[in-house]
Amino acid sequence: MTTVFLLSGCGSPPAYREWTASPDVPTIAYDECTEQVDHTMRLRGYPLRPLPETPQYGYRKEIFALCMRRKGYATE
Repeated sequence: MTTVFLLSGCGSPPAYREWTASPDVPTIAYDECTEQVDHTMRLRGYPLRPLPETPQYGYRKEIFALCMRRKGYATE
């Protein structure tokens, strides 16, 4: 029974075209990128919130910008 249920979803076309962006999407993208950058900084052994005068600050800023561009956002 479970197999029939799972396979029944494979035959229909994708439904992602029915979805539209909601007003809170930029906040969600910002939060997701912040989590990803925090994870990357932890893996590299860098502080999560480095001071602006350190090289890690620039590194964090670039990783965050790359994440936001991947999600389709550009700087204002």
